[in-house]
Amino acid sequence: MAVHDLEDLPLDQQLAVREARRRLTEEFGDTVGEETIYQVLAASWAHIEAGARIKHHVPLLAERFARAELRAFARMNGQHDGTPAVLFLDRHDSGRGKMAKVLLADKLNGQVIAMSAGTDPDVIVSPVIIEVMKEWDLHLEHAFPKPYTSQMLQAADIIVTFGDACTLGIPSGANHESWQVQDPRDLDAEQVRAIRGDLSERIDDMITRLPRT
Repeated sequence: MAVHDLEDLPLDQQLAVREARRRLTEEFGDTVGEETIYQVLAASWAHIEAGARIKHHVPLLAERFARAELRAFARMNGQHDGTPAVLFLDRHDSGRGKMAKVLLADKLNGQVIAMSAGTDPDVIVSPVIIEVMKEWDLHLEHAFPKPYTSQMLQAADIIVTFGDACTLGIPSGANHESWQVQDPRDLDAEQVRAIRGDLSERIDDMITRLPRT
C-alpha cells in the first residue's frame, strides 16, 4: 500500500486514520513533521494490513507500530529525556526478542524504552510463548512481530541480537551484545519456561549496565 492509498480506505478506516494521525501529531508534532508522521503511519498500516488475519485490528496495531517508530525517530532528533532504550533484535521477532522486551519493561516498571524487531519477522507470536509469559502476568496477546528500522538502531542505547539475527546495519560504535539463547519457537511449554528464566537472569545483569540520568 502506498502512502496515498490511505485516502482510498473505507470510510470507517479513514476515520480511524484521522484519529490516529491526530493523536500521533499531538504526541510527536513538536519534534517530527506532520508529513513524516503521516508517512510513518501509512507505512505501518501497509505492513500490518499485509499480515493481518483479523482486519478490524489493523487500525490499533498500525497506530501502535507507528508510535514506536516515531518515538525512535524523535529520540534521534533530540527528544531525549534520559530514559534508556534497548532494542532486542531477533530473526523472526516472535520469540526471544518479544519475551526479553516484556521482561525488561516489567522489571523497570516501564521506565525504559524497550523495543523488539526482526530481520525476517513472522506473522504472529507463538501461542505457547504467550501462555508461558502470562504465567508471570506478562502479556503478549496483542504483540506482533515487526521489522527493524534504522531509527530503532540509532535510538537504542543497547542493541541485543540473538543467534542468527543479522548484525548488518548496526551503527559503528554501538553498544551491541550477542546473546546465545535458544529459539523458543516450536518448543513445548517447559522448554519455553527455561528460556524465560535464562532471559530474566540476563536482563537482571543488563539492567546494572543501563545508562542512568
